[in-house]
Amino acid sequence: MPRHLDKNRVFSHNKGFSLVELMVALLITLILTAGIAQIFLGSKKSFTIQETLGRMQENGRYAIDSITADVRRAGYWGGNADITAIDDYTPGGAANGNKIAVDDGTCTSVNWARMLDHRIFGKNDNRTNYTCLPADTTHVGDILVVRYAAPWVLGGITTPTPAQANHYYIRSSLFEGRLFQGKDEASYTIPGASVTRTSELISRAYFIHISDNSDPAKCPGSGAVPSLYRLSLINGALASEEIAYGVDNFQVQYGLDTDGDDSVDNYVDAQVATDLSWGQVIAARVWLSVRAECPETGYDNTNSYAMAGANYTPGTTDRDGDGNIDGDVDGDGTDDYRRQIFTTTIRLRNQ
Repeated sequence: MPRHLDKNRVFSHNKGFSLVELMVALLITLILTAGIAQIFLGSKKSFTIQETLGRMQENGRYAIDSITADVRRAGYWGGNADITAIDDYTPGGAANGNKIAVDDGTCTSVNWARMLDHRIFGKNDNRTNYTCLPADTTHVGDILVVRYAAPWVLGGITTPTPAQANHYYIRSSLFEGRLFQGKDEASYTIPGASVTRTSELISRAYFIHISDNSDPAKCPGSGAVPSLYRLSLINGALASEEIAYGVDNFQVQYGLDTDGDDSVDNYVDAQVATDLSWGQVIAARVWLSVRAECPETGYDNTNSYAMAGANYTPGTTDRDGDGNIDGDVDGDGTDDYRRQIFTTTIRLRNQ
């Protein structure tokens, strides 16, 4: 006879998890989830930091490269190295006896571009008489000015032909030179010169300004981002262009050769033009502070950076005088941005 199954006995073996087992399982799951979340957040933060550092390095190197190229070319006038032999036929030049305008430390009009007597010039943490720059009361820093003839010649690959009407050009031979506007290009030849070189005049000023590309929505509460800008003479007018994003301090010192032995005797800050022998400058030392675009949660910048003989301490800097640290976003009284300092020493090639 077949054995009869005891239904109660069969079902008594089909038990689920007890409450204690379920709670233990949930606890283990939560611990594992928390661990995975910590690993994910740590990896994300590490990636963000590395990305930020990479951008800062890219911006800093590009800024240094741009400044270096201009400083090395400062004072190059084509085939003639003597600016006293270059006559100025641009508007206003005749009133100056057809001689190059003397740099009086001002920048109020396009005449600033033709002040060739100072191939290099600077302002030390101020913008006095430099009303041509965009207004900015917060980020000051130094101003660095360079002037030179472009390394390319009129009619070359990178220079339009014919000459642009409102651009400034230098035509030079071994012994003479002419400074003129492109619309007068045909009028100012150099009689008797068998070989001449005609290049565009490059006049540039580097300075710090609030970036036109700042996006307040990207980092709420952090405000606009400062950047390195460059003022240039473009089509007969002074115009500014952004060079490197996130540069919040710019300092320059100038190497003077006071005894004429072609070596730097000392480095000095720029003062008013009459206090510094700009003709004795043979080198420039540049410092740039490059800031992260956004503040970093949990990061306090307590570093002090040596720049141009002085210390730049973001954690105590209040440029706008509102009683708050400029880079304090979370309200803890300390700057919240990562920074890197870039520095280089540049030798002028044209005495």
